Amino acid sequence: MFDLPDLATLRQCSILCSAAYTVVFFSMAGRRAWYLYWGWGSGSYCAALVLAALVGEPVPLMIQPLFDGVLALSMALVLGGVRRFDGQRGIALWMWGVIAATAIIPTIVTLVFGTAPVASAMWSLVGAGCAFAFAMPLVRNRATDGTARPRRIAGAMLLIYVPIYLTGAIGALVPQAIGAHLAMVPFLADQLLFGAANLTLLWIPASHSQQQLRDMALRDPLTGVWNRAALAAGAAELLVPGRVALLIDVDRFKAINDRHGHGVGDRVLVAIATGLQRSVGGDFVARLGGDEFLVVTSAADPLIAAEQIRLRAGRGEPGLPAWTLSIGAARIEAGDRSIDDVIQRADLLMYRAKDLGRTPAAA
Repeated sequence: MFDLPDLATLRQCSILCSAAYTVVFFSMAGRRAWYLYWGWGSGSYCAALVLAALVGEPVPLMIQPLFDGVLALSMALVLGGVRRFDGQRGIALWMWGVIAATAIIPTIVTLVFGTAPVASAMWSLVGAGCAFAFAMPLVRNRATDGTARPRRIAGAMLLIYVPIYLTGAIGALVPQAIGAHLAMVPFLADQLLFGAANLTLLWIPASHSQQQLRDMALRDPLTGVWNRAALAAGAAELLVPGRVALLIDVDRFKAINDRHGHGVGDRVLVAIATGLQRSVGGDFVARLGGDEFLVVTSAADPLIAAEQIRLRAGRGEPGLPAWTLSIGAARIEAGDRSIDDVIQRADLLMYRAKDLGRTPAAA
């Protein structure tokens, strides 16, 4: 027959696990504040468990606010570390309010009702609300830096503690024989969730770094727009019938480099890329190499799209030599097998534009 470990053994396992992650986070910190927050979070939880083990159950009334506040702080620091990772203030004012409520409300209930079971049940209810408050910003995040998934998983791990705390509330009010078993649920959950949640926190900066590396591989280092690798990676998504591919070439760019130097030529390319992004908003903009750019847009009229680009990206800027653009615009057809077919048509139209005096040409 399989026997469950006793409460003291489970608490010791939780203490050892939280202490281990405290060491891990602090050893990784350096100048990265989020690791310090997560380290203090694990350390706070460890300290609360040690305090409970030293003073015994139930926790004396004089120590109860400290114990409850430290437990709430340990949850707040999980979210606080993510906020610091985003460059925000770690513990926001509303978070301190949740911590204070978690520390004070159970003590007030104990003073009013004078019974440990009611106070314990109230703390479990408040703890459930505390976990919910700190979990939801993670679960509902809209991060675009590659960390959305680990944030949601970390929030989900914290959210699981809500029903666990509610189980503790029930255990405080039912007969002792049943309540003793329910009291072990939070510590059993720790063995499953604590390590997984902290590993997920470690996943957040790792996922962010991976996203940065992917962006570096797919971005043109000079202008910041997409490059040929990004075009190849997203070709299938770009090949949507009805969209327009515009191939843009800077007229007589070699003369700009020869007369003004390559540094000025680079500034011209950056200005053109910026103008292209402004003219098409969130549509695809890539530098294919040298002075050649590609835009794939959902604009309805190819000629209007080309003219808009010419007006916004084909003008000189103060401190830079004047330049003009030749643009070929080709609509993506249902029968196109690859984006290269469309680019080839746009390329022919672009050279036709040069022959016509460097004006937009479309088909």
